[in-house]
Amino acid sequence: MIFMAKNKREKENIIFFTALASIIVASFLVSGAFEYFNQQEYVKADVIKIVESTVIIGNNCTAIVAQTSPERAHSIELGLEGRMEIRPNTHDVFVDVLKEFNISVESVTMDRYEDKIYYATLNLRRGSDVLKIDLKPSDGIAIALRADAPIYINKKLLEKMGQNICK
Repeated sequence: MIFMAKNKREKENIIFFTALASIIVASFLVSGAFEYFNQQEYVKADVIKIVESTVIIGNNCTAIVAQTSPERAHSIELGLEGRMEIRPNTHDVFVDVLKEFNISVESVTMDRYEDKIYYATLNLRRGSDVLKIDLKPSDGIAIALRADAPIYINKKLLEKMGQNICK
């Protein structure tokens, strides 16, 4: 499937994600089997909301509340709603490229918070090969929603940075 960009920024994003997907495919050629993560250290995200450019993601009544770009927030909203705009965005293209190469998104993990930045990992599988990729949590959420993959949050991260959202 070939996508045409509407503007320069979208073209740059498509080129970036296509290049990233190519690197991922090449990495599978040399990677062996790895463990994804210790599931006892993580909880599954069961709350994902967007309020303007704010992402709210958590488990039960505890959630991390973080800012993202309006574009990423909108992409997460589209993923939550299970819909695509008239033309695919970069997250749509990225998931399509992964599917074309028979690569599945196993999960996304929100791992840590350092120097005012959240870190996440995209866990991919192709056959018996596994690849972990560092990415922004907002990109990971948008990708996981499109790939129908679970999102996990490190328990210590949620305890430290989480807020009560049930008040």
